[in-house]
Amino acid sequence: MTSQKQRVIIGCCVAAFVSGAGLGVLEGCKSAPKAAAPTIVGVKRGDLRVVVTATGLVEPEYIVAIKGQASGEVEEVYVQEGDLVVKGQKLIKINPIVETRKVNQAQSEVRMAKARSSSAWLKYKFLKNQIESQRALLQKGLIPSSALAELEKDIGMQSAEGILADAKAEEALKEAKDRLAETNIMAPSAGTVIDREVQPGQVVSSGSSSVSGGATLLQIANLTKLYVTVKVDEADVAKLQRDQEAVITADALPGKKFKGKILRIAPKGTVESNVTLFEVVVAADAEGSKALRPQMSSNVEIVVNEKRGVLLVPKRALERVGKKGTDAEYIVRLADGKQTPVKVGLIEAGQAEILSGLSASDKVQVPQPVKKKAAAQRPPGGGGGGGGGMPGGGAPH
Repeated sequence: MTSQKQRVIIGCCVAAFVSGAGLGVLEGCKSAPKAAAPTIVGVKRGDLRVVVTATGLVEPEYIVAIKGQASGEVEEVYVQEGDLVVKGQKLIKINPIVETRKVNQAQSEVRMAKARSSSAWLKYKFLKNQIESQRALLQKGLIPSSALAELEKDIGMQSAEGILADAKAEEALKEAKDRLAETNIMAPSAGTVIDREVQPGQVVSSGSSSVSGGATLLQIANLTKLYVTVKVDEADVAKLQRDQEAVITADALPGKKFKGKILRIAPKGTVESNVTLFEVVVAADAEGSKALRPQMSSNVEIVVNEKRGVLLVPKRALERVGKKGTDAEYIVRLADGKQTPVKVGLIEAGQAEILSGLSASDKVQVPQPVKKKAAAQRPPGGGGGGGGGMPGGGAPH
């Protein structure tokens, strides 16, 4: 009786195990994701564009830094930021007292140099006469030749010293007069004042004595021609070329688009964060140059390829079947399930250009992406097919 009862208990355990395993298998089958039915999409005609986009800053054609060459106190500043100026227009007046004093000092140096030059000239004539008399004595053998050579050396030095002193003094006077003229600072070119860094009463130093050329007083820029400088990834720069058309937009001017053209592409790239970038300069048209401002953040969109009125299908409708470069590289499935080879052109923005193999009246299947389902969590203490037994996974003894 006891053995019969044990056989019943063991049989129940085995049945429970098999039943649990079976339920696990069925549960696993139920959890397997099923592919969604493909969407039927009609082949359509449309436009396809390949674009390169980049962000950069607006910059003027040039910026001229106005630096003072004269020293002194600023008396007047005749312009403000935003003012238009023409070449030769008076911008700043510096008190000329300091530079006038330097001119007077240089004139005194010139007079002293001329006096020294006259003295050297008299000594030159004296030595010349002395040489003539010494040469006669040398011919008679009354003096050694070294005495004559010493006099000739002295006369050469007197002549050079007189000429050099006079030239130095004249050059110093000319420079002092130039500095005096620089107390009236004029615009070197036409443009717009974009920065003013000096005020009346401020003392400025001559830039001629500084390696950097002195402090900047004003900045003038040509705002009639503006440019956007962007950095383009090396993967895209090969698609660009000079004079390619571009579209410029700015966050500060929402809804407005301006035309532009590529002016320059840097021949050498720079590495930033392990990415090689090339500087590209895009010139804005007249309308853009009027609306944009220097240092504005701008977006540039450059169309590198464009197809109009071509047959288009979603990129996901394509199935690769052949080797790359062959006409049978791709196939599509028609609405009735039939496969047809197609020749593909541009592929961009999720759309593919169909060169041959389909017509505008065809409809194709577009597979839907399969959504992955998270795996079901196992109950504590259970595992695999052994979870259908008694708690603990073992049979009773």
